Amino acid sequence: MGLEEVWRSREEEVYPALFGGEQRGIFTLSPELFAGKFGLKEIDSTWPFYGVFEFGPTEERPFWLYVTSGHSNPWDEDENAYDPGEQSGAGIEFVLASTERGDWAIRCLQNLLAYDLVLSAGYFEGREPLAEGDRIPLGSPINGKENCLIRNVILSRTTSIPEGFQLASGQVGLLTFTGTTDAELAFAKEHGTPALINRLQPLGFFPVTDPQRASVA
Repeated sequence: MGLEEVWRSREEEVYPALFGGEQRGIFTLSPELFAGKFGLKEIDSTWPFYGVFEFGPTEERPFWLYVTSGHSNPWDEDENAYDPGEQSGAGIEFVLASTERGDWAIRCLQNLLAYDLVLSAGYFEGREPLAEGDRIPLGSPINGKENCLIRNVILSRTTSIPEGFQLASGQVGLLTFTGTTDAELAFAKEHGTPALINRLQPLGFFPVTDPQRASVA
């Protein structure tokens, strides 16, 4: 089983089984995204093959899921060297859960995925790739509407969403972005991201992002 079969297995078998629901995608990253957001005129040849899938609610999961695809591809590995006990590719994919369906969620996750690719490629000296516990300002409302207070995300693991999956090429963890307000981000900087999660979760605001909600800090 080579790269193409691992890729196909994730998108056509693993993801539908793991997330279920109505599916829309894949929405791939465009060279224009990297040029507009990061000023990159030339990009890695694999980046346009990364993208985002949309999965509708199910009976067990009453919210929308947006999931990246591409990070777990074993791009440079020989299939004879695959080790199911090690990580596949970068060993992660990202998730954004939302109370509502929206192209804004696709764009948001595309931007965050592209940002991580740029970080991983070393374009921002001194900055590491995105990791669990990170707090990321978006610079604008998450859904593009001025009355939306959600302008940042935190990155974490959560048992409310599958924490990972297995491919023939290795293991993959799922990290989830959750939207926060500016006041909540300030609270997390002072008290820590886990303290913010403990405040959001009982109210139903973690790990599912509600772009319509008020701030809790």
